[in-house]
Amino acid sequence: MESKIQGLLQVSLPTHEDDRGYFREVVRISEIEKVIGTSFTTKQINHARSTKDILRGIHIAPWNKLIYVTRGTVQSVIVDCRKDSQTFGKYESIILGDNNKSCIFIPANCGNSYLVLSEDADYVYLTDQEWEPNKEKGIQWNDSTLAIKWNIDKEPLLSEKDKNNPSFLTIFPNFKTG
Repeated sequence: MESKIQGLLQVSLPTHEDDRGYFREVVRISEIEKVIGTSFTTKQINHARSTKDILRGIHIAPWNKLIYVTRGTVQSVIVDCRKDSQTFGKYESIILGDNNKSCIFIPANCGNSYLVLSEDADYVYLTDQEWEPNKEKGIQWNDSTLAIKWNIDKEPLLSEKDKNNPSFLTIFPNFKTG
C-alpha cells in the first residue's frame, strides 16, 4: 500500500476463515527484501501488551522494524526522521489490529509510536538489530511541528521517559517547516 513516508510498507495478505477460526500469513520476508533492496534478518522479537489510552513512543531507532498487532486495536504513527529522505518531517497514521491485520515495515531512523484504542492490545515487532542502550531517541508525542492527529481527546498514559522527550526541532534544529 502506498504511504506518505518513503520506504514505509503496509503488507495486507488474505485471511482464510472457517469454522475452526482463521489462518493468516502475516508477511513474507523475501517480498519485503525485494521492495527494500536489502536483506532483513531478524535479530530480536519484541512483544508489548498495553491497555487503553497508553501511548508508546515516539522512538527513533537505527534499525528496521516489522510490526504487527496480534490482538486489539492501535493507532500506529510513524514519523520520518531521516534527514536525507524526501519525506523527512512527515508522519503516517494507520489503524492496525482487529479490523486491519496488516503488517508494517518501518525503515531505520523513522520514529515509531502507537496509541492503544481498544481495552488492551498486543503489539509484536521484529527488528534487524538487537537493542542497545543509548541508540534510541524520543520525540514529544504532542510535538507542535509534527501536529499529529491522535485519536484521543484527553492526555494519554505515558512512561516517565516519554513524558520528557524533546521536541522535533530540538533534535532537528535545521528542519524547515512549510
